Amino acid sequence: MQAWAIAVVSVLGLLTLFVLRTTGGKITRPILNDIPDIAIGGTLWLALSLLTQRPASSALLWAVLAAGLLLADHTKRQILREPVVFADASELFLVFTHPRFYLPYVHPAIFYGIGGALVLATAWLFSVESPAMPGNPILSRVAGALLLLLPIAAYFWRPSLNLMAKVLRKLGPSGDPVLDAEKLGMLGSFAAHTVCSRQERPERQAACSFGIVTVPPDKPPVVLVQAESFFDIGRLDPALPSPLTEYAACRDRAWRYGHLNVDSWGANTTRSEFAVISGASPADLGLDRFNPYHSFARGPIDTLAARLRRAGYLTVCVHPYDRRFYSRHKVMPNLGFDQFIGGEAFGARHGQLVSDEILGAWVNDFIARQTQPVFVFAITVANHGPWPTQATTPGPFASQLGGYLDSLMSTDRMIGQLASSRWLNDDGGIFALYGDHQPSLPALTRGGFDIDSSTDYFILNNTCPAGNQRDIDVHMLGHSVADCLKDRFLRSSNVRAARPFSGVGN
Repeated sequence: MQAWAIAVVSVLGLLTLFVLRTTGGKITRPILNDIPDIAIGGTLWLALSLLTQRPASSALLWAVLAAGLLLADHTKRQILREPVVFADASELFLVFTHPRFYLPYVHPAIFYGIGGALVLATAWLFSVESPAMPGNPILSRVAGALLLLLPIAAYFWRPSLNLMAKVLRKLGPSGDPVLDAEKLGMLGSFAAHTVCSRQERPERQAACSFGIVTVPPDKPPVVLVQAESFFDIGRLDPALPSPLTEYAACRDRAWRYGHLNVDSWGANTTRSEFAVISGASPADLGLDRFNPYHSFARGPIDTLAARLRRAGYLTVCVHPYDRRFYSRHKVMPNLGFDQFIGGEAFGARHGQLVSDEILGAWVNDFIARQTQPVFVFAITVANHGPWPTQATTPGPFASQLGGYLDSLMSTDRMIGQLASSRWLNDDGGIFALYGDHQPSLPALTRGGFDIDSSTDYFILNNTCPAGNQRDIDVHMLGHSVADCLKDRFLRSSNVRAARPFSGVGN
């Protein structure tokens, strides 16, 4: 290498290490903690340098990518209260296919301005830097390819995967992304979590069992709704009446209701989604808890839907958005659903958010056309942020909540549609609804409100008397729906047992 290239590589290497330290949340730490980042980063730089024969350009590329990681991590910590984790790699492509869910949270001047300048600078350096790696170029490129391919092959071969996991566990990863980023560095924690999660995944998948679901003889319709960014805003000021009148009416006559403790804030819908339908806790999932759809749910899982299907129900999941988002089109059949219906059923264009009221009307119409027992899991999307700063809905919370209030009122109207339906009131159905996570609104954290990360839920069964509040973890909600079915079964059994025998004489 030329002297200038050595100098550039050295400076960029130190800069990249500083950026990784900043991203990991521990700028000042012992150099020993940097060994995983140095080893992984050095290997990646060497592999790319051998492949391209351009060491300085390769160093700049990895420095730019490290800066992008820092930006993503900082944004995620600010909006979602957690760092970037290894499973977020599956969302990298989604940033470009569904930008409205990601880019509005990053200032355009940073993403397009600074980011674009760095990309152009990297491309320019690649175009002007002369090949400078020693040795035969062909052999160098083969060596560079092997540096990348061998670890990948070892990751997919079970004996070498077990060995890799054993070695990485000696570094002492805790499974906490914050602590591991500080201790092992970002690249080190990504490597440890990626390898260890794959190594332990088959055992965790095999142990994932929802349990027995007892269904009453009449097999009532069951509708479970995951409401995007929903919580009872009446909690913001208990002295004021909640504007969510339909929700309040359902809660007051619900078989069970309460706060729902969720494992996320502002996003990561799939965590709540999978927890409810599978009954699996974060401890059951291990490192796959960050995004169970990334790998964990890519095989058949025992779920509430699977159990109801065995009991004779038609199981349907409906999400009025791109059916490929988070690979739901691959995951939902593994979760026990006979049908998965996406935005195509609503004529939605790419990126269009279908209103909750349209979804509610679709559910009512769908159930009315069925001739067999049906379980519908409806996943709303219209209340996804970001929201306009101004609300058109009047009320005491309008100034703090802005456009979120308008979307939430649409959710409330959907609740009214479903609560007044024939399948619920005439056919004795069961209607459950819950919020997947709190909205990522600064007003909730910096507006003086005393609010935690829990959302709200209810389970409505008009054949049973209203119950009491019971606050639960999100993975227990599916089991609570199963408990409601069992309670219905026991009540019907008691009625039959108490009914006097009426014989027919000769």
